[in-house]
Amino acid sequence: MPLSNYTDNEKEFVHQQYEQMLKEHQQGETVLVSHYGELSQEVITGLEGAVEEKITSLEIPKGPIKKIFFISVETLQNMLIHGHKNNKGEQHNFFILVKNGSHLQVISSNLVSNSSIPTLEKQIETINSFEDEKALKAYYLEHLENNTMSEKGGAGLGFITIGMKSGNKLKMDFKKINENFSLFTLVSSVSLS
Repeated sequence: MPLSNYTDNEKEFVHQQYEQMLKEHQQGETVLVSHYGELSQEVITGLEGAVEEKITSLEIPKGPIKKIFFISVETLQNMLIHGHKNNKGEQHNFFILVKNGSHLQVISSNLVSNSSIPTLEKQIETINSFEDEKALKAYYLEHLENNTMSEKGGAGLGFITIGMKSGNKLKMDFKKINENFSLFTLVSSVSLS
């Protein structure tokens, strides 16, 4: 199969997943903010404004509002910096903020190379293995001390900070698109009470 077909498939695949997920969450839940497409610093600034406006209009305590805003910003920055680009240099991703009963959920999806999946799974499984907030914070501090920066500028701390702020287990999913890429979906949830 020619490379160009794969590239078109990646964009199509991600868009179909976005449409499907949006439809699923619109049934019985409230979609507060959604974005499909490439990210830039300008787009992220606009999304941060939309997230802030939507969550501050809800009648919920300040604690969860701060957490969800922090997680949204961290998630968007992670997608921009670490999301993989296809062979045409395009990033295909989406972001959805949902109010689901007594929770707010940040859902993000972006391309990852198939070879990076085991590392991502291990990172998130490790974060989810901590039963207590203090142990996760100690892991974060140890990670901060012992880790060197990656070539993209992070020390792998994004998922840890999201896990710490969320206070809930992170959910992940990988859907294989082709031999090069998969769609990585991360769901972080904040309790409103």
